[in-house]
Amino acid sequence: MFVRLWCAVVILTLGSDAGARTCGIFGVTVNSSVVLRQVEKKIDCTFAAVRWFQDWNTPFNQAYAREITARGQDLELSWQPRIRSARGQFTGVPYREIAQGKHDAYLRKFAQKIRQVGTPINISFAPEMNGNWGVYQLGPSNTPADFVRAWQQLVRVFRSERAPVRWIWAVNIQFPDMKSSYRSLYPGDAWVDEVGLDGYNWGTTHSWNRWLSFQDTFGPSYQELKRLTTRPIQLGEVASVEQGGDKARWIKEMCRDLPGFKRVRRAFWFHLKDGAVDWRITTSAASLEAFRKCTAR
Repeated sequence: MFVRLWCAVVILTLGSDAGARTCGIFGVTVNSSVVLRQVEKKIDCTFAAVRWFQDWNTPFNQAYAREITARGQDLELSWQPRIRSARGQFTGVPYREIAQGKHDAYLRKFAQKIRQVGTPINISFAPEMNGNWGVYQLGPSNTPADFVRAWQQLVRVFRSERAPVRWIWAVNIQFPDMKSSYRSLYPGDAWVDEVGLDGYNWGTTHSWNRWLSFQDTFGPSYQELKRLTTRPIQLGEVASVEQGGDKARWIKEMCRDLPGFKRVRRAFWFHLKDGAVDWRITTSAASLEAFRKCTAR
């Protein structure tokens, strides 16, 4: 995704609200608890875990983690190795620095804060690292080998601190001129608990894209992940726009096709408006109804 907002991602886990219907395999990205309650009410189901995006120069938010835990919700974190300046500009943290241990003090404090909360958390480090639109993605100073070494050092530090973390390796769906294969970026099963794909149907919102079905969006990359590893798979970011086609039909086809993605255990809808591009479930009454019916299956 081109623009990263601080946000919560709510995903399926069983049993957060004893009387509520769960939302099946689906999750949703929202930017506030108010929006979460609103969308849950509209689709008539409950999500029971929360993930938020976090930058490198910020500490683990124990208070928020405990708030979520107190509600019986699980925790997810999408951790972006970038530092925000006072002016709001971002600088990427070089993978080589992480691999060399230059950030170990920060990592140890972060891991200790997670351990103190005492609740397991899933962490996706440097999501979409294979892209070409972010400050921490691949380049001359951020090679695939650098990334792999950084990932392994990160996991090594957290394990030494006995932090209860599951590691989610999440890539963007394949695209033309991608700078690396998935295989070159994969740290290995010993270092990864789950793998993920982020993908969107951009429709006609940009000149460089066209309307793509759910199957066309995720199918080829899903097959590549299946060849890479036997780890569980998640669709970490999923959404479609209205422009260029029929979004409600896109959602219906997604619901029809998802059972064929047998290794996928989670799918998160990106319920945000990102600049002029509106990914929310509620962009039309037809789209909302299609999603509600899909979660009710």
